[in-house]
Amino acid sequence: MARGDTYQARRRPAIRGPRRWSRFRRAVGSVFVVVGSAMAVAHLIAHLASMRVVGALDVLIGFPMAAMLALVGLLLIGLESAPPDRVADHSLVM
Repeated sequence: MARGDTYQARRRPAIRGPRRWSRFRRAVGSVFVVVGSAMAVAHLIAHLASMRVVGALDVLIGFPMAAMLALVGLLLIGLESAPPDRVADHSLVM
């Protein structure tokens, strides 16, 4: 290297594609499961402790919403980012 030349460090390529999406999807799914579970526990405690809550309407909205959040979170955690390639030998395909 000549005098005055500077060394440029190579940039590491950013993790992109399915692996990055998979981590993000699992993180969002985990947050949904935690929020849904906390919502269900809070509603259960509120109704068992005889707090002044709006009776049937709160039960019909709160518990299904908590279940829906947990279900969407579990679906996000369990989804595959890309289906596996089932045909390994393409010469067999007509």
